[in-house]
Amino acid sequence: MPDSRPTVEADDSPSIDLQILDAQVRALQRNVPSMVVGTLLTAVATVHYFSPVMPEGLDLRRWFAAMLAVSVVRIAAMWLWRRDPAVGRRPAYWARWMVALAVLTGLIWGSLATIYMPTEQSGYRPVMASLLMGVSAAVVVSQVTLYRAFALFLVAMLLPAMLSFAFLPGDVARMLTIMLAFFLLLLLVGGRQSSEASKRSLRLQMELRQLARAEEHARLSAERANAAKSQFLMNMSHELRTPMHAVMAYAQLGVTRCNEPKIRGYLERIHTSASGLLALLGDLLDLARLETGRMEFRIRPKDPLLLVERIAAEFGPQLRHRDVRLEVVAAGELPLVPLDESRVAQVLRNLVANAFRHSPDNGLISIAVGVVAGEQGRELVLRVRDQGVGIPEDELESVFEKFVQSSKTRSGAGGVGLGLAICREIVSAHGGRIRALGNDDGALLEVVLPAPETTQVEDRPAVAA
Repeated sequence: MPDSRPTVEADDSPSIDLQILDAQVRALQRNVPSMVVGTLLTAVATVHYFSPVMPEGLDLRRWFAAMLAVSVVRIAAMWLWRRDPAVGRRPAYWARWMVALAVLTGLIWGSLATIYMPTEQSGYRPVMASLLMGVSAAVVVSQVTLYRAFALFLVAMLLPAMLSFAFLPGDVARMLTIMLAFFLLLLLVGGRQSSEASKRSLRLQMELRQLARAEEHARLSAERANAAKSQFLMNMSHELRTPMHAVMAYAQLGVTRCNEPKIRGYLERIHTSASGLLALLGDLLDLARLETGRMEFRIRPKDPLLLVERIAAEFGPQLRHRDVRLEVVAAGELPLVPLDESRVAQVLRNLVANAFRHSPDNGLISIAVGVVAGEQGRELVLRVRDQGVGIPEDELESVFEKFVQSSKTRSGAGGVGLGLAICREIVSAHGGRIRALGNDDGALLEVVLPAPETTQVEDRPAVAA
């Protein structure tokens, strides 16, 4: 079945610079309605205020008509921008539109101090200069995000006014020229700083988004790879178990029917090796089932001491062969504990097998069983201790990772590092925990399982998550 989960393509997004420019254009377009309304209201007030003092032959209504036309074009450009299906892919195109309209608007405002200059006798030239500076200050808020549009608007508006006042006689005109020049320089420098700060903030946001997308892409890829690996392990384990059973059956048949000791020894080795390989395949299958959540757990109230004693009895012949002693120590009367007997038995077998494998001849293995009051309520604690080489302090956690063994037991003891990883998965599925504890004399592993006061547990399978 094809994977229907969403994927993230790292190279499918525009560059950060394009994303920043798109964000700047969007911010400017969001301000268009308020900018147009403010511009037209100011233009109406300008026509009403300055019309009586205009030189003969100059009518501000034409100027207002030009301002109205530019405002209509600005609204139309915003409407087209919103309906552009590829707007995020070509912000430079719309930025050019914004810059051109800003220059045109600035020139219309600047014409007040050139074409429509009040007469010297009216005394309204300082008022007009103040109007232009007020409009410039308002533009700082609305257009400074896109610095090119902001700067060209100011230059198109204030530079013609400065030149117009510069060629007029008198101290007032000279003062107005200096004032406008200083104001223009101040706005350009301050606008540049504000625009750069906004750009840095946008760049940081874009980079964080790219990192988040890359992390999500990596997470999804890892999940798919892990699922594929688990499915592969399950399939291969199933497929290999059948021929391995056949190999063991024929090897056992040869052992029972062959009379030549040398050939019988070969067959026994084949049977032993096949048994080990079959056990490994079983571990791989269990691990895959646990990782994919397909292993069922039948949780029922069980006597933990009887379970421990049964596992200890299973190892009796092997223990006697090497004179290794195994003792079970129970701390008082133990209650029934909800658990999956076969799976917890698998955990205990693995821990005892590890302890036996690394114990010296005539050594001692102890299994301590008790109930304690934990942070989450009553808990069953099982501790398996041996007198082997132990586990280094810096490896107490890593030995539970898949295909990882302790540096002291990595060679000569067999195994591929799956046993403890499977034990942790099984214990976790029971809501418990397993860990290796520091111990000066051998290894010490502890299993903790919940042991609630009530033992009324539903008799139904629970699927590991």
